[in-house]
Amino acid sequence: MKRNTHITSPESYPTDMPSNQDDPVNITTHALKVETMETALAAARTAVFELDLASDTSKVSTTWRELMDVSSSEDVDFQTEWRRRIHPDDKTVIDCALADYVKGRTPRVAVEYRLRSRDGQDWLWMRTDAEATEWDAEGNALNLVGTQRDITDRKRAELALQGSEGQFRSLMNNAPIGTALASLEGKWLATNSAMAAFLGYSEEELKCTDFQSITHEDDLEKCMSCAKKLLDGEDDAFEIEKRYVRPAGEVVWGHLCVVLVRSESGQPLHYIAQVLDITESKKLDFLRNEFMSIIAHELRTPVTAIVGALDMLDLACSHGSIEKVQKLVKIAKRGGDRLRTALEDLLDFEQVSGGIFSLNLTEANIVDIITTALLKSQPLMDQHKVSASLISEESELHWECDPVLLDKTLRHLLSNAAKFSPENSEACVIVTRDTRQLTIRVKDSGPGIPESNYEKVFQPFWQQDPSDTRAQQGVGLGLTISRQAIRKMGGELSIQACGEGTGAEFLITLPGCPSQ
Repeated sequence: MKRNTHITSPESYPTDMPSNQDDPVNITTHALKVETMETALAAARTAVFELDLASDTSKVSTTWRELMDVSSSEDVDFQTEWRRRIHPDDKTVIDCALADYVKGRTPRVAVEYRLRSRDGQDWLWMRTDAEATEWDAEGNALNLVGTQRDITDRKRAELALQGSEGQFRSLMNNAPIGTALASLEGKWLATNSAMAAFLGYSEEELKCTDFQSITHEDDLEKCMSCAKKLLDGEDDAFEIEKRYVRPAGEVVWGHLCVVLVRSESGQPLHYIAQVLDITESKKLDFLRNEFMSIIAHELRTPVTAIVGALDMLDLACSHGSIEKVQKLVKIAKRGGDRLRTALEDLLDFEQVSGGIFSLNLTEANIVDIITTALLKSQPLMDQHKVSASLISEESELHWECDPVLLDKTLRHLLSNAAKFSPENSEACVIVTRDTRQLTIRVKDSGPGIPESNYEKVFQPFWQQDPSDTRAQQGVGLGLTISRQAIRKMGGELSIQACGEGTGAEFLITLPGCPSQ
């Protein structure tokens, strides 16, 4: 093949005529074939050309003129027209493609390049594929036959995608938190330095492993279940807290966020994961729990002892003549009771907020639980000069509950009834049941709660009237703890509308079937 020849971009077209040119049937058939081929090429937007290497002239199809925006009436040199519009930076690309074909390094000429549009306002992307079909006795190619296609839309999309991928990789590499691409099987495809530093591996070491092998065994099942939901289309993304194991065995905590990337047809491609290091936060949680455990032991025990001693002193002095001592003892006892109640509320709230509220469901006599709560609340009722009674059609009513949590809730509600009811009024506890649920109502005779505050009263530390509530004593955690306790049992604690000024009524509902 001659080394100084150039590829052309025009289309090849059928030029051979039947050997019997006098046969009108053959001529007609050939014409139909040519027309059919031209139609197919036009529909596919594919141009065909033949370049005569000896004369450096081309023959092209109609589609080539359309691609090049050359009208059928124009008399142009196809090879010259094509060459003058090649992007300067792509001429070398074309020459190299031709040289590779000539030297046998490639089976055909295949090259993508830019051509300026006819009006000179834009650059179009083209692809040319060509091969020689005729050779001389010395093995030199006499021609090139090939196709030319406009690939502008595809090429621009590819370049845009490359730009997006470049931006993504730049963002990933510079992200301050761990970011990675993982295959559907869990293999690390790419990671940034923040991820490598968090996990304790180099980026190259991570590519030789998968997320399963460095996930703590106690968290692996949950993580795999979340990933399966992504693959099944049940979720678009998931977030979990999980532990990872570093090479030396050190365990670190991460807040993991994962999304699944899919193709345009919806096929899963890979995962994008981000991990925020929350190890220090978890350590602080542990220390906080340890601190609260110490508080529970070191404060609750002496407070109980103080209150117990004051109780005994109160009894010993109850019939004495030293009235001032009795008065001081009672003040100290009320202060100790208040301190103990506040401390218990704080510890209970810590358990609620930490999700470590223990639950012990059992079938118990609800009437007995309410009666016990009323007895425990009697001193506070007497202090505020409020009475309380139980209304129940049954002397025994067995239902599944946690007796400790239900007792705690009832005492909180009775405490509120005592504090906010006027003197010489009565609070009542009404218990009913049907086949679906148990209902306990705690109603007082106080000023009631505005409907706009029905949900606010269950918020931690919320005070409807801070000055009044402080006078009534309390840290504002009782209702928060009570609602969480009832919900822990599968029930609900809410406020029943009573009308302003007609008292407040709290409604406890517990689901399940009664014990027969």
